[in-house]
Amino acid sequence: MNALAQKIISDATEEFSKDIVIFQEDYGTKITFDELNEDQLREKLWETLFNYLSDNSQSSIHQHCLSALRILSRDKTNLNELVTDDRLNLILGKAALKDASVEEQTTFTDVTIEALKLLCNLIFNSTNVQQASPTTSCLSCLIERMRQYNSSTSYNVMLFDTRILFLITATNSSTRQIVKTNLRGDACLAKMLERIKNQCEKEKNGTIEVIESTMLVCEVLKALFNLYMHSDDLVDDQDKEEEEKNKYLISTLYKLLLFKCEKEDDLQSNIANLLTVVPYSCYSTFIPPTKEKGQHMFQGVNMSAVSVLLKFLDQRLKCKGDLIGNLSPIVTTLIRMAKTEKLIRKYTRLQILPPLKDVMHRPEEGTTLRAKLCKLLTSPLTELRDLVAEFLFILCKENVNRMVKYTGYGNAAGMFANKGLLFSKMIQADYSSESEDSETEEYLKHREQINPVTGCFELPKPNPLEGMSEEQKEYEAMQLVGLVDKLTREGLVAPCRIGADGKPKPIEHVLELHEQLSKQQYRRDSDDSD
Repeated sequence: MNALAQKIISDATEEFSKDIVIFQEDYGTKITFDELNEDQLREKLWETLFNYLSDNSQSSIHQHCLSALRILSRDKTNLNELVTDDRLNLILGKAALKDASVEEQTTFTDVTIEALKLLCNLIFNSTNVQQASPTTSCLSCLIERMRQYNSSTSYNVMLFDTRILFLITATNSSTRQIVKTNLRGDACLAKMLERIKNQCEKEKNGTIEVIESTMLVCEVLKALFNLYMHSDDLVDDQDKEEEEKNKYLISTLYKLLLFKCEKEDDLQSNIANLLTVVPYSCYSTFIPPTKEKGQHMFQGVNMSAVSVLLKFLDQRLKCKGDLIGNLSPIVTTLIRMAKTEKLIRKYTRLQILPPLKDVMHRPEEGTTLRAKLCKLLTSPLTELRDLVAEFLFILCKENVNRMVKYTGYGNAAGMFANKGLLFSKMIQADYSSESEDSETEEYLKHREQINPVTGCFELPKPNPLEGMSEEQKEYEAMQLVGLVDKLTREGLVAPCRIGADGKPKPIEHVLELHEQLSKQQYRRDSDDSD
């Protein structure tokens, strides 16, 4: 590497053209270049490449120079110092993102594409470029060019333009409002999605078979995610045009979800991400009215897209890697939808918490969606645990008894403690009053033998105190009190009682548990309704 770098730096033009191609072939997949730290090789190599790039008489090798710079820009070492304002402006010119270049350029060359790729790397890896991007012509030219997209626009230009827009709005939050309000880039992006969808419907009969089309859709969805963040903060100020634009986007997402494609998981993942930030008022568009009858038709609406999201949730529950990253967006989306649209909540509840028939196994046992979600209620990943608990609680109409019935008290106790709902029953006024429980014969038959803590049937167990005298019982009780007291004083356990707010409160002495036990027993005996 060192020898080739030194040769490129000292090459005459003819040899430089050959060696720069060799560099791309040999190091095209390399990410870091520690060997360039010696003798200022990195700085000299960048300077050489920019010298050729700024020389218009050497235009035949500009693509290779930009390609080499793209490879080198993967390494963050000294990148802030290497990319000066002049060099950044030169790259923007090659990418046709300088003032007036949008109007002048009707076709895009390989040089344009390489410059856009390089710009993506620089925005991603250089904090200086991130900060400088809003002050250059890049963003305004980018949006203006996107407005002029048509059926003949290069796929690569659209792909990297959109990726640059995503990176700028991701690394500099102040640009999001500029794009939304002044340049209305989100409307432009939504139209891009519609155009791609229509083209796929026309050519592939409902299937996105070309991976490149899916990649472009995903880039658009990521850019839209940035633009719609905190969109509900201004929900009261939305005008009719804004509301229609949002519903138009959701309608497009609905259709995209029903497409089949080669990178389906990526597409569904990005749609789920975007659905976590769109205004709540948009979700009604996701369940269009229908008079058809079929598998996913439910009470006069089409639940096909919701069904796709539930299948996506099931797939993500099988992941072994980053559970929080994989599950949080889709669970958050389903929570928002279920809280906003009653029919979505009802349909989703039937898919996840259908009328209870299997009472012989714990709720967390098995391969159903209910079982997989219940397993997460005791996960050490508290963020995910709380999110899943909230989802199931909403499906239960925030009713404590119903939650216990479907998940078991032991699994749900953490959530009840956090919400101050221990030993209480609550139905929120936001939910309709009609019952959605239809007790199965299996449940009614074994109801009295179902342990509310484990959530499943248990055979009666012998009383461990049977045959003991009152003196023996008192002795065993005091032994237990002594052990708990010792563990408490040594800081190994912290016994609690339930306070007036329904949340656990630390006790000062273990004998305080006696009074609490009586209260708990009273609640259980006097409240056995479902």
